[in-house]
Amino acid sequence: MSNLEFNKDVVKKFFGLINEQKLTEAFLLFSEDLHWWIMGNVPVSGDYDKRKISLGLKMIHRNFDHFTFTLKEMTAEDDRVSLIAESNAVRKSNQKKYNNHYHFLITLSDGKILKVKEYFDTVHALWIEE
Repeated sequence: MSNLEFNKDVVKKFFGLINEQKLTEAFLLFSEDLHWWIMGNVPVSGDYDKRKISLGLKMIHRNFDHFTFTLKEMTAEDDRVSLIAESNAVRKSNQKKYNNHYHFLITLSDGKILKVKEYFDTVHALWIEE
């Protein structure tokens, strides 16, 4: 298996574990030096380390029913995987359907997720909170 295919498999495994709510196992795929950046000017935007993004992902599963990602397009080059994905869930507090679209640019090192740049529709993310 090529390194590019291996990196894509790590990304697929990570999102599969998130979908199955196996968060502890998913977090094992993070490098200790993880840096996760979420774009925009919404409350969740900003820079996260391994501990903070792990807490954030746990919070998503506490606040949404059936939060899942559908992986759409994926390409790999060098140490990076580019992923187009779509989420589906229902916000527990208001029963609004959350269906957002994402681009993740994921950098891997030694089989671990080292860096993530996350882009999504921030207007939809704010709407779900109303």
